Amino acid sequence: MTSIKAKVQFDEASHLGAFRLHMWHRYRIWLMIRTFLSIALMLAGIILLITQGPNPMPVLMLMIGTFALLRPLIWKIMHGRNLRQLPGYGQSVIYTFTPESMSIHGEDRQGEVKWSGLYESVSTKKGLLLYHGKKSYTWLPRESFDSAEDMKAVAEWSGAK
Repeated sequence: MTSIKAKVQFDEASHLGAFRLHMWHRYRIWLMIRTFLSIALMLAGIILLITQGPNPMPVLMLMIGTFALLRPLIWKIMHGRNLRQLPGYGQSVIYTFTPESMSIHGEDRQGEVKWSGLYESVSTKKGLLLYHGKKSYTWLPRESFDSAEDMKAVAEWSGAK
């Protein structure tokens, strides 16, 4: 039986890029709308500030627009903090893939997930997002595989889009 292995270091460096890919996959339209609206709000605030002078409305518009633009940075910081609090943080994890399932072997955790048990699988240029639920995912960076062919095979087995 064919099996493919991937080794991942469970830390911020290997997982923060995945958070951005996850957010883009799950909330793409909302992220584009939010960015457009926050820029529009900031521009309107600047125009009102110039034309009407300092008053509460343009200042409030600038503050809300700035916060909306900085929100992805805030999410990134919060996600990194949450990662550091997980029990397996800093450990090496070895994934073994077969056409039927994936096995997970960490320093203190073991598990197996059948491909049919996944909510969704998404292949990107940078790796694979394997969703256990709508917001819960496993990230497998491209570098964790021995070759691009191995990653492609795992993506096919998992039913990746």
